[in-house]
Amino acid sequence: MRGRRPQRSLGFLLAALAIVFAACLAGCAVSQGEPRQAQDVDGELVVRFIDVGQGDCAILSCNGHHVIIDGGPREASRKVYSIVRDIGIGRFDAIVATHPDADHIGGLSAALNAADARVCYCSTWDAPAELRTFSSLRSNLEKGGVAMAVPVPGDAVEFGGAVLTFVGPVGQFEDENDNSLVCRVDFGATSFLFTGDMEAAAEEALVSARADIAADVLKVAHHGSSSSSTPAFLKAVDPAYAVIPVGVGNDYGHPTARTLDRLAQTGAKVYRTDLDGSVIMKSDGKSIAVTTTDYVSE
Repeated sequence: MRGRRPQRSLGFLLAALAIVFAACLAGCAVSQGEPRQAQDVDGELVVRFIDVGQGDCAILSCNGHHVIIDGGPREASRKVYSIVRDIGIGRFDAIVATHPDADHIGGLSAALNAADARVCYCSTWDAPAELRTFSSLRSNLEKGGVAMAVPVPGDAVEFGGAVLTFVGPVGQFEDENDNSLVCRVDFGATSFLFTGDMEAAAEEALVSARADIAADVLKVAHHGSSSSSTPAFLKAVDPAYAVIPVGVGNDYGHPTARTLDRLAQTGAKVYRTDLDGSVIMKSDGKSIAVTTTDYVSE
């Protein structure tokens, strides 16, 4: 596996520092300091890519600390709640809502019902009021006293020896998918890249900015849509594994043959939640072991 060195991306300086400061007050380890070097680590990082149908949800656990990245659609709420309780999570160090789409945030309220949280990061808190799922999530966060923050590239969260670093988006885009939060998780010499639903424009911006997006594991953007996973982006990431969260027989034709062909050209081992169920990856900081299951249970 390859060691990664987080870097601060250029551009995309938003006026959100006050909100991030509020997150610090909430007790979450947020840093905008010097780039981090991969270090020797103890224990293990467990990354669970949950099969939530046509949606995204990943639960990360490291030495008793936990992060959830997206929560799948509302229809997956019972499953998300059960898994959080089954794992034994009492509090999330951070919730990451990559963008306001319902298939990414619909189950996050269920996660909040199952466990407390210190802070929730989202690409924006100014989503239109008619996005009822997003409005419901924001209301639940406020009721629970969870700090809300819009991160900038370089912001980082430490949890149990792992480090989650926000690397994108590097700019503002018309399409909300391209404004998805992009984050890389490092544990020892192993790394995971989470991409939300970003598409070609955001990928090109990351590559042009020379953002540190190289990773051992890629959570494939936008469920394997042909509008994402461009050749230049995949070359920059150079993953050993790729995970596509996607629903069985979905109406969008995801993942597309074009994207699957591009992934094949990288040589990455591809997992799909529609075919493989939930994908569990365990890292000891040096290597990654992969298993699949119909239900996440330790």
